[in-house]
Amino acid sequence: MKEIKKKYLLNDSVFKALEAKSMDELDAYFIPDLPPIDALRVILYKFLLSILFYKERILLYDEAEDLHQLRVNIRKSRAFLKEFSFLFPEDRLAYFYQNLSDFATQTNRKRDLDVIKERLKEVDREHELIQEDIKAQQAHEQHLIEEMFNGKTFEDFVYEYQLSLQNDTLRTPDNVIGTIKETAKKVIKDLHLKIIQRIDALEKHFSDKKLHKIRIALKKFRYLLEEFQHIFGEKKIEKMIEKGKKLQTILGDFNDMVNQNELLHDYFKSKKKSIAHCEKLEKRLLVKTSKKQKKLLHKAQKKLHKFKKYTIEL
Repeated sequence: MKEIKKKYLLNDSVFKALEAKSMDELDAYFIPDLPPIDALRVILYKFLLSILFYKERILLYDEAEDLHQLRVNIRKSRAFLKEFSFLFPEDRLAYFYQNLSDFATQTNRKRDLDVIKERLKEVDREHELIQEDIKAQQAHEQHLIEEMFNGKTFEDFVYEYQLSLQNDTLRTPDNVIGTIKETAKKVIKDLHLKIIQRIDALEKHFSDKKLHKIRIALKKFRYLLEEFQHIFGEKKIEKMIEKGKKLQTILGDFNDMVNQNELLHDYFKSKKKSIAHCEKLEKRLLVKTSKKQKKLLHKAQKKLHKFKKYTIEL
C-alpha cells in the first residue's frame, strides 16, 4: 500500500500543483518519505520553476537582484545534482549539469559588473566616468543574456529537463531504495566532514583557491540544510543555517573584494589612454578595497576556525 502511495504522489498533479505556487510557497514545499530520486525530481523541479520565473523578470525589468536569484537557483540545482550524483543515470546527470553550468557562465560578466558598480559606490564617490562605462558594458551583457534566454539551446534544454523530471525515466532499481531522509542525512554529514577537512588544510597552508572551495562547499551545505529542514526539524536546523549564513556573508564579501580588485586592475589597464590621472585613481580605489579585504580575511579565518567545533545532529 505504501508503494502505491509513493507512486501516486509523483503523478502529473504534483508537478501541476508546483507550477501554480508562488515563489514563497515553492520554498516551503516538501514531500516527506519519498524514495530518494523522486524527492530529487520534485526539488529540482522547484528550482527550475524559480529559474524560469526570474528569467521572465530579467527579460522584462533587467534588475540586478533578479539575475542574482536566477543564478542562486541554478547554483542550487547544480549543488543537488552534484551532491546526489549517485542517484542519477550518468548521461542524464552530465547533460543537466553541463547545460546549467553553461547558462550560469554566460551570466557571470553581467553579475560581476552589477556587483562592482554597487561596491564602487561604497568605496569612492569620484568615479562618474567609470560608472558610465560600466553601465554601457552592463547593457551589452544584458543583450547577450536576452539572446541566450530567447535562443533554441535554452528552450530545448528546458523542455528536455522538465520532461525528464516529470516522467519516471530517471528511476532505477537502486535509486528508489529507502527514503530521502536517510539519503540526505548521509550526504549532509559527508559534506560537513569535507568542509572540516578543507578548513584544516587551509589553516596549515593558506591559499585563495582553498578558501574559494570552502566558500562553495558552505553554500552547498546551506542549500541542503534549507531544503531538508522540513524533515530534520526546522528549529534545530535554523540555528545551523544562521551560523552558516554569517560565515558565508563574510566569505562572499571577501570574494567580491578579490573580484573587484581584479576587475578594477583590468579596467584601468585597458583605459590608460582615455582616463586622466588613471594610475592615481586606480591606486586610491585599490588601496581602499585592499584594506577592507584584509579585515574580511582575518574575520573569515576566525569564523572558519570556530565552525570546526560545530557538531551536526540530524
